[in-house]
Amino acid sequence: MSGVAILYRWRVEPEHEDGFRTLWRDATLRLRAGGIAQGSCLTRDENGEFVGIALWPSLEARDAAFAASPSGDPWPGVTRMSETRLSVVENLWAASALPDDQA
Repeated sequence: MSGVAILYRWRVEPEHEDGFRTLWRDATLRLRAGGIAQGSCLTRDENGEFVGIALWPSLEARDAAFAASPSGDPWPGVTRMSETRLSVVENLWAASALPDDQA
């Protein structure tokens, strides 16, 4: 199996959480619709930090997508805590395994 999964972590100021979720969702859907990325799942950990897992066809696709985005901090109130790159070995995620509360 080819591809890469990236684990992202963000701490978001409480007053910016709704805006962050909207921006994350819009960016994810735009990248997926454009065939650039394969989708993402946004979660929260027990400390309240947002954790996203994104599937990319390659590191080059991920790097090109980030290079094409505006530089600087496009999302007010957000601090990216970390980014961990993972090689995909087996991908058994269903396209919509969980209900979408934003539909």
